[in-house]
Amino acid sequence: MGRPSPTNIGHFKNLRGILLAAWIFCGFLSGAQAGDLKLSGLQFSVGTPSDKPAARVRIAEVTQGAQKRGFLRIALLPLVLAKGVEVRFLRPELAALGEVQETLNSMVKLETQEWHRVSLFMDGETAPRLTAEEAVPRGNVWELKRVRARISGEVREFKECTLQVSGEQAGLLTPNGRTESCRIDMEPAAGL
Repeated sequence: MGRPSPTNIGHFKNLRGILLAAWIFCGFLSGAQAGDLKLSGLQFSVGTPSDKPAARVRIAEVTQGAQKRGFLRIALLPLVLAKGVEVRFLRPELAALGEVQETLNSMVKLETQEWHRVSLFMDGETAPRLTAEEAVPRGNVWELKRVRARISGEVREFKECTLQVSGEQAGLLTPNGRTESCRIDMEPAAGL
């Protein structure tokens, strides 16, 4: 083996530069760089009038994360990660759900949100009316994943669906890939 030719050395330098650029780029995509945002035990009310709210919201933990693009999380696109989101309705006014995203946005100043372990309850009940492992609120519609909902007295499960959270259509669940919709039960149980 003789000395490497100048052509091979040039290819090695190019390869080293490409690998360095890829490593830097992957650092930006990894989402490992979380922001300083960290809140625990966040609580607030939604619905009007404010002295008699429609629901109380509890969020176990709020942190800053990174948006997903395919399989990657991109650190340059921050979002709010809320874990353990519980909405407990004092009155069956599902339209108040539209205020949850707005209120959280006003507190943390990031519009894009992703919630994990979401539950909707009627006050005084221990079994949730709806649970979702993941929710991505997008204005009047929440995109839900791994959902269990009480509909017409029975529990139904959906892999993915959307939930209307404001207006006359509030409470309407539409499973992805289907045209029929159903409404979650939010009327108080008899005797409560």
